[in-house]
Amino acid sequence: MTDKVVAQAVDPAKVDAAFGALKIACSLRGVEVARLEESRPTFLAVEFTGATRKWPVYIDCNEANLRLPWVATQPPITPLAHVSYSGTICIDDGQGLSLDPSRSAEIVAHAALKAYDLLEKSAADAATGYAEFFNELEGYWLHLPGSLRSRAYFEVDGNSRMVKGFVNSKLRRPKWYFVEREVDLPWDVKEEKLAGQRALYVHLDAMELPPSKPEKLTPAFIEAVHQRLTPEQVRLWDQLLGPSKNSAKQLALLVSVPRQAGGLSLVAVVFGARAGTIDKNAPVTPLTMHRHGPSHMRERGGASLELFGKHVAVLGAGAVGCVVVDTLAASGVGKLTVVDSDEYSADNVFRHLLAPLYIDTDKPIGLKFALERRYPGLSITPVTTTAQDWLKTANLSQYDGIVLAFGAPTVERSFSRVLKDQRYDIPVVFTWLEAMDLGGHSVLMWTKGEGCLDCAYRDDEGQLSQVSRTAYLEPNQPVTRNLTGCAGAFVPFGPIQARKTGLLAAEHLLSAMTSLAKVDEAHNPSYRFWVGDGSAATIHGLRTTPWFRLARTTSFEEATRMVLGRPCRYCRTPEEPSA
Repeated sequence: MTDKVVAQAVDPAKVDAAFGALKIACSLRGVEVARLEESRPTFLAVEFTGATRKWPVYIDCNEANLRLPWVATQPPITPLAHVSYSGTICIDDGQGLSLDPSRSAEIVAHAALKAYDLLEKSAADAATGYAEFFNELEGYWLHLPGSLRSRAYFEVDGNSRMVKGFVNSKLRRPKWYFVEREVDLPWDVKEEKLAGQRALYVHLDAMELPPSKPEKLTPAFIEAVHQRLTPEQVRLWDQLLGPSKNSAKQLALLVSVPRQAGGLSLVAVVFGARAGTIDKNAPVTPLTMHRHGPSHMRERGGASLELFGKHVAVLGAGAVGCVVVDTLAASGVGKLTVVDSDEYSADNVFRHLLAPLYIDTDKPIGLKFALERRYPGLSITPVTTTAQDWLKTANLSQYDGIVLAFGAPTVERSFSRVLKDQRYDIPVVFTWLEAMDLGGHSVLMWTKGEGCLDCAYRDDEGQLSQVSRTAYLEPNQPVTRNLTGCAGAFVPFGPIQARKTGLLAAEHLLSAMTSLAKVDEAHNPSYRFWVGDGSAATIHGLRTTPWFRLARTTSFEEATRMVLGRPCRYCRTPEEPSA
């Protein structure tokens, strides 16, 4: 750090300016504030006079990371919502706030008043039952002395039960893991070959307040939890403390309590036991719980819980199909059947989601290994036969949606005809990619009702055609390339084009499957597309259709009417015979 930077960091004028801005802001609101002595040169110390008490507040005026400054108060005598064990005030998540670094004094004043408002609100919460504090219990628990990180792989659902604990003591700070007793162990537990420990998860309607500084957790906290247990929970408690081979043992207790804001707060402790009772001489260690249960991770990561029970079949796991599979999994779909008879090859590494280590592996099996590890709770059934063979024995009643990503129009049209008029009403998406940088398509039909892929294979007069009305390229043009001879021929397109098309198709299907779909569109066919630049196609001398140019200014609704507005002979509802 240069002398200039050091001088800037400790410039008292910066702190004075911040206090001046704070006084102006407080006067506008009628809030009384006074400056306190402070030995740290970059800190502003003030005292607010609140409704029930005076609040000392300390603000770091040297925030250099373009975020709100650090703000703290004296550690409270009893815990307060949004105030940590050591006194740090969680004033704002910063969402939607844009800071102008040239107005540092006003930023400090804003942060200080936010802290004051929060302290007043937290004091009111403490006087009326600590509802907000227990909303934020996990954040307070994080900063208790000696708190260790831990992972909960089970669902925190309010159902008290024995679970299994594991501790990795080889780390600089030991880490705990908790899983259901009769499930496959997480990979990180398996790899370390950790021994199992007894653990109990209980749900309480309420619990004692955790300690405030300088107090620490003691066996008295465990006793207080024990006093609140129901008879059924006491039986579980007896299992936790029951006889073991060793006289002294380390046990884990996990406790959830309701959050007024919704959901449950989860905290945990590790404590000692001897001869069936709590060892009052053993330390009590708080555990900060990080939830790795499928439901929590889906909700926290933006995936839909509604989709967790859905089952989708994806036929074709190439460059487009793998994006469809990954997107559906990331969106929250809990079960996928992936059908493809091809192996993953080195030729596809740069436009496929699988890593090179899966080369020579069947694509569906590679996706199962890669994605089930990435998305907790996901179940992929790999089918390594052709889609035609899969369809012979498939029970369509098991599926909530089907995506066909072959890029083979003849096969897709045959599937469209077979899937029409099935007993079950299922949304089906056909998706394909045009060569080079031209674009991609997605057609959605329902197995019942009008509208199908064959509807696109008609001319402007409605007569059957061998060429789709959605085509961007004029027919009978060579588009394949090869680098090693005829055996290595391929259609040129890039990873961006494949991913855009896969995302388009996945979103198309999800719009039909979820409750977000508009009622009047829920069972109607539709056509979506994207149009690329086309410069690469022009360089290679390829001729495009009028639709390629028109599509740029055509809405999905207009295009749907053009392509699917008149049902074809394969999907038209038969006319009722006249009386």
